[in-house]
Amino acid sequence: MNKTRITLFVATFFFSFRAVASDPADIHTLKVQITNAMASFYMYQGLDADLKYANRVDNSMASAYAAASRIISGSEDEIPADTASDLVKRWDHFNSLMAANRKDIVTRGYPDMRLVNDMGDACLALITAADQLEKTGEVSEVTSLARALAFRMSDITSQYTGRGTSYLGQVFVGYQEQSPKEMAEDFEQLLNKLDAVIPEEDELRVSAIRHKWEFLSRSISNYNENSVPFLVVNYNDSIVEALHQLAASYE
Repeated sequence: MNKTRITLFVATFFFSFRAVASDPADIHTLKVQITNAMASFYMYQGLDADLKYANRVDNSMASAYAAASRIISGSEDEIPADTASDLVKRWDHFNSLMAANRKDIVTRGYPDMRLVNDMGDACLALITAADQLEKTGEVSEVTSLARALAFRMSDITSQYTGRGTSYLGQVFVGYQEQSPKEMAEDFEQLLNKLDAVIPEEDELRVSAIRHKWEFLSRSISNYNENSVPFLVVNYNDSIVEALHQLAASYE
């Protein structure tokens, strides 16, 4: 096991209860990045505390914290105090569990499975809280679908890596009721919707995403037969980046 000391990302919200209604991009970033942090944690615990994935956790947590800070710390229209307080509490809970689980891996060599499951539940609760925030303005259908696909891809990867790097399998990622195969079917449906609305000039961009997805989906659907978490993580990064670039083009 790698004995290198890990610097954990620990953050506390300092916020005003006066805030602009939430930017949909920040809400999306918060959801995707905490989900990415979960996937990187699963890889980290399954690979003897590999520093590559420790750094990925840190980067995702930092991006999520920055997005949540922007949501909370605006300056014009009021956001209900209980809404702001709830988001802060849910972040603090998720963040503290992430720190505790990583510390267990470094000091003991393995995490407490109960706390890992608690972290999955905390991640889901934070995503739910983010989904309930009031959003400013409207986004295009292409942007909305591309972001939905990016989040779904990240969620699939989190579930897949949890199963693929742990001998406890589904128990280890019990917060997600769907199997990776079922989640892949949802992704396919969203991708078909994106295909139906994308302007002709960007059809090739969606086609490139689909080609990557078609290759990856076989591994996801057959995750019980041949687990390849490294491959899924790499393709996830490429697909999510392409979807984010597409979403930005239609903001």
